[in-house]
Amino acid sequence: MTAPRSVHDGLAVYELGGGEAIFVMPGPHRFERPGLPVADALLDGLRGLGRRVITFDPPGSGASTRPARLGMAEMHDCADEALEACGETGPVDAVGHSMGGLAVLAYAIERPAQVRRLVLVGSGTGGPAYMRSPGALWNRTHPGFWGVAALGVLQMVVRTRGPERIMNNYIDRRSYTDPRRAVSEQVGLRDWARARQGRTDWHRVAKKLDYGPRLREVRAPALILCGCDDPQFPPACSDELAAGIQDAELVWFERSGHYPFIEEPEAFWFTVERFLASGDRVRADQQSDHRA
Repeated sequence: MTAPRSVHDGLAVYELGGGEAIFVMPGPHRFERPGLPVADALLDGLRGLGRRVITFDPPGSGASTRPARLGMAEMHDCADEALEACGETGPVDAVGHSMGGLAVLAYAIERPAQVRRLVLVGSGTGGPAYMRSPGALWNRTHPGFWGVAALGVLQMVVRTRGPERIMNNYIDRRSYTDPRRAVSEQVGLRDWARARQGRTDWHRVAKKLDYGPRLREVRAPALILCGCDDPQFPPACSDELAAGIQDAELVWFERSGHYPFIEEPEAFWFTVERFLASGDRVRADQQSDHRA
């Protein structure tokens, strides 16, 4: 289990690796934070690029003991606290995957001075985008829709951790081009008696969010990365991001679902490194021109 750098007023803050800082917005629904396999794959990849990764556990999850408020304002306030706790006061590169991508997109809109460059992985503009997109698990056109619907009903009737874990496993297996890559959560008898954790209602918040009309407010250059078989934020969601953000580059991964950094890691990290390095070269050239 990854240990937090510090716990600031009930917020667990992580600072991993060395080098130039890069901020990773965790998933607001608590499923993508340090210590969990998917999150660690993303964090380790950024550390492998020589970056000092800053992130946090959302309130009500992981090592954070602060009660959850469930809203974008909460996530953005926590992001500010985490960066300040690690000594970062100026703009930083920022990354988000899935719901974390939605949250960091909103952060770039609401806090433009805080984000220098933006990397969005398997994400979109909000609930309306992923609910209506062809190829989404929650769309009736997807063959897995009725399984999601049945498990959703079970979760509403039995509000414990058991149905929640079964749902997570069901979604995760369908989020890879090769389902054998999925890491299923074990579901024991105790999970049917344990209450669900405090961030499980985030999806009800996300369904009401739509940042599509505000994409032109993103000032930072953006790299948008999407697996062609992503059933959580399908390709149409990335198309919308690329069309709306003024300075955006869209890259597809043909043999990936929701996790291209796991299914096609070499191509994925080459693309991210190139994007971050190109910005560094531009900045160095600007400084050189200024000195001349």
